[in-house]
Amino acid sequence: MIKLRIQEAIGKPLAHDITRIVPGKSKGPAFRRGHVVTADDISLLKDMGKSNVYVFDIDNGYIHEDDAAKMLADAFQREGFSLEGPREGRINIKCQTKGLIKIDLHLLKYINSSEIVICSTIHQNTVCLKGMAVAATRIIPLAVKQSVFFPLVREIKEKGHLLRILPFSKKKVGVIATGEEVASGRTEDNSFKVLSPKIEALGGAIVQQEKCHDIKEEIADSIKDMYENGCDVIITTGGLSVDADDVTLEGIVMSGAKLISYGSPILPGAMFALAYMNDVPILGIPAALYYYKATVLDLFLPRAMSGDIITRDDIVNLGHGGLCLNCPVCNYPVCPFGKGA
Repeated sequence: MIKLRIQEAIGKPLAHDITRIVPGKSKGPAFRRGHVVTADDISLLKDMGKSNVYVFDIDNGYIHEDDAAKMLADAFQREGFSLEGPREGRINIKCQTKGLIKIDLHLLKYINSSEIVICSTIHQNTVCLKGMAVAATRIIPLAVKQSVFFPLVREIKEKGHLLRILPFSKKKVGVIATGEEVASGRTEDNSFKVLSPKIEALGGAIVQQEKCHDIKEEIADSIKDMYENGCDVIITTGGLSVDADDVTLEGIVMSGAKLISYGSPILPGAMFALAYMNDVPILGIPAALYYYKATVLDLFLPRAMSGDIITRDDIVNLGHGGLCLNCPVCNYPVCPFGKGA
């Protein structure tokens, strides 16, 4: 491609889209790549502040931004995604199934350190709906030498896939509400009312529900029973504070599950407990669940129901971004809560 004064470009095809911005009204290509410049176009180009444009020439050895973006998008993802574009040198990568987005953050940093290529993504562990844009990519220059670009794409492919989508495969959820006041019927058990919409939104259902007294053996037996009945995820509610009557954590441990973590730098959710009975996650959710719209549950339930393994490091890292702002109107998940790690 070559750079020409707009008057000299008449009769030649544009090498790129030319964007026109009308403040407060529109933004989009006034001229598409391949458009043959005419004398009638000169006035509009001047109105857009253009004195020069790039046009195609016979120069070989370069790859155009649109073609480069397509190659990059193909290299970044595997099954479960579709591509939109290119438009103005950019391709969007969209999710084709509902699930949890996983991003190789080290690879993303490597890509964006290249000074040739950029990729922007949504946050790690976001719940994605079908058709939702999860990433976008383009090259920085209008065109790049093939001798530079092709080796970079090969390196990216060798490092693995940047994007994965984990469908919500865990469907059957067991819920254990703990506390004397609930088990005795003195206080209404609201666990189903609070949890069911969150679980159903991820394609699951509560298939077993128990109310346990503050007796660790009773809690342990309920966990084991749910595991043997095929529950994919087990949730306990309450009984995790430092009160003398709270024995939920002891019950989780007594069940034989492997305790991964107790306590988290997440507010609300400081007393969160996580354990695994083989591959079944047990989420110990503090009583804050009943008061706040968004809690530690909302950060880890999607991961549990997608089969993603949660580690102690994952919990520790959420200290950055783990503070809920308690906004008067809760807009979670469109907010900073849980997005820092």
